[in-house]
Amino acid sequence: MNIAICDDDRLMSGQIEKIVDQVFHGETNKYNTEVFFSGDSLLDFLIKKPNYFHMYLLDIEMEGTDGLATAAKIREADPNAVIIFMTSHAELMSEAFEVLAFQFIVKPFDNEKAIGILSSAVRYLQKRKGVFQFVSQKKIYTFFLNQISYIESSGRKIFLHTTDGETYEYYGTLKDAREQVKGILFAQIHNSIIINLESLNTVESNFVYLKDGEKLPISKKFHASFHEQFQQFVLSR
Repeated sequence: MNIAICDDDRLMSGQIEKIVDQVFHGETNKYNTEVFFSGDSLLDFLIKKPNYFHMYLLDIEMEGTDGLATAAKIREADPNAVIIFMTSHAELMSEAFEVLAFQFIVKPFDNEKAIGILSSAVRYLQKRKGVFQFVSQKKIYTFFLNQISYIESSGRKIFLHTTDGETYEYYGTLKDAREQVKGILFAQIHNSIIINLESLNTVESNFVYLKDGEKLPISKKFHASFHEQFQQFVLSR
């Protein structure tokens, strides 16, 4: 899980980093934090890696682009991100409703309360938003389901293709991947391919075309079940 910490106070940034580590019980392979000392530097990072973070911990009062303005720009690009504000001024909290903030952490930090808020946010991401996780090179990767375009298997490896054009590979089985994406949103079209139906642009009898133009085959084995599931998906929209 990728977490952005943005606070122009280096001491506070260090304190919240330690709290995040406590939430994950020191298991650094389960999360990654990046620290930014201004809203502008965070936004510059997101230009290069949009939707990289799952959670944002933002100080409200910062020089340059403040936390509220930073959050507004994040929310425009990523409706799924969890945004948590850090502030010593309770009167500013009402302004955060416009960017759908998940919670607030009041400064100075109460360690127990902060851990509780962050733990709730982690559980929310894992259960409510729908996430896909896998381990590669001893690191856990986490993606929202709507970030996945399709998943394919080749030999003992799984290749996860994201909606922003990236591909990640790890050792696993398509059966296990299918278990993680149960439901109407994903459909199997081939022995080695599961697709996100929201990534489809055009559906033909024996092929599908993704929004990025990629063409994938529908095998005879999955022809009937795929077209039936696709119809259910369309009717559910």
